[in-house]
Amino acid sequence: MGELKVLILSIQFMTGIPIPINIDIEENKIYKIASYLPLVGLLIGSILFISHLLLKDLFSREIIMTLLVALSYILTRGMHIDGLADTFDGLFSNKGRDKILEIMKDSRLGTNGVLVLVFMVILKILFLSSIKQSIVFSALLMSPVVARLSVVFSIAISKSARGGKGLGGLLLEKAGLKEFTIAFVISVVISHFVMPLRNFFELTAISLIFTYLMSKYISKRIGGMTGDTLGAVIEFVELMVYIYFSLL
Repeated sequence: MGELKVLILSIQFMTGIPIPINIDIEENKIYKIASYLPLVGLLIGSILFISHLLLKDLFSREIIMTLLVALSYILTRGMHIDGLADTFDGLFSNKGRDKILEIMKDSRLGTNGVLVLVFMVILKILFLSSIKQSIVFSALLMSPVVARLSVVFSIAISKSARGGKGLGGLLLEKAGLKEFTIAFVISVVISHFVMPLRNFFELTAISLIFTYLMSKYISKRIGGMTGDTLGAVIEFVELMVYIYFSLL
């Protein structure tokens, strides 16, 4: 029952999917949700794929993919793409560490944030639309799974730039190799039913290398990662997965 509680909590924290259950868990144990983030990704991917099945005979491919991308942001309350926008506003402000963190915390959206937001949405739609119909199932399911596995990896290799404040900071300070290992095993099991394992390991290797480089670059700039930069990792890896499947 304990693990089920953590799974429900991870869905409540990381999505907008309503689960009307009050979970009583110690604050210093919340970091355990990191292990189950790929399952959260599977839930999101499953909803996207079912939606694709319902819409595929009603509209053109481009319209369907636009609606699916929009749905993905509704399911996550837009928190990851908001983090991406805040990250770019901060990193490309040409300011020092403290000012970058201040800008990232500001709720107002700057030019850099708007640009990356617009291009991310457009590129996701374009690459999703170019994926072969026979493997759209795999792409929609695995993109959120691999992205969340990658963010657990980023959490495991990084520290908090804000000293453990907020959910992102708590995960960065507490979660580590154990949580990543569990998340990786869960992802492998999921992929076994969705795509060839060879392709999964290839895709995962590319995603984790990218995540490592991105995490180290951001950590060098601001002394660690934040909830916003973790959201940026998820957004970029989801796009990378679409690009990968579009090339198959």
